[in-house]
Amino acid sequence: MYDFPEVQDSTQKLLVALVGALESCNETAHVLTPDSSVHAELMKMWSSTDMVLSQSCGLPFMEELHHFVNVIGTPLWTDVSDERGRYRTVIVAREALGISSIAEVQGMRPVVSNTQSLSGWCSLGVALSEVTTDPTFVQTITQSGGHAKSLQMLQDNKADIASIDAATFRLLGRHRPALTNNMRIIARGPLVPATPFIVSKNCGASTDEVRQAVEEVFERQSLREALDQIGISGFVRLANSDYDGVMDLVKTAEVVLPRK
Repeated sequence: MYDFPEVQDSTQKLLVALVGALESCNETAHVLTPDSSVHAELMKMWSSTDMVLSQSCGLPFMEELHHFVNVIGTPLWTDVSDERGRYRTVIVAREALGISSIAEVQGMRPVVSNTQSLSGWCSLGVALSEVTTDPTFVQTITQSGGHAKSLQMLQDNKADIASIDAATFRLLGRHRPALTNNMRIIARGPLVPATPFIVSKNCGASTDEVRQAVEEVFERQSLREALDQIGISGFVRLANSDYDGVMDLVKTAEVVLPRK
């Protein structure tokens, strides 16, 4: 989910290690990079019987993917996650707008990565719900297709506010500061489990076996430099039930930031 070109070498080292972890569970696998970041295409990949291990967003997991996969855990993001693997998105606006809180965004133009995103759409809706129940409080949402694209729309004055995955914002701040410069954090989203690692229910190995093997990968000293480059400080075990609260957040977000 965070395979930016700037950290691709480190990501590849992690992926190779994860393939080895699956092989240690007697599960044959190889790395497949999605051809598209379009949600519908990702859903096809995540739910495919050929998929063994991947990383998804928590919202599509709860809305549909739980029929096909199980959660095994999530990375701990340096300076972002808490010890239980939870984080909050950053709600940002251009500094030039001169606002400092979510209560000041009335009439502004929100952009979301997509409407199936826990970080991009749902977290923004929940943040707005703290100050209003009016679905016309902000203008109709625009979908950008990704967090980096949302930030570019803010920079280009094509939108005013966005909710950005905090790990992504940190990575972009380091590698593409032109996207994060002159942005002001005006609020944060709800505390939610970060993007989960998921294993197919068709996997020959048990969920617990894969969870143990993946956890061991993140503990390897030989991968420490690569993980530091990505911004990962560890791994925490999670289960499907850790995402149960997501659907209540969706109901809250739908009131203020309707998807349709």
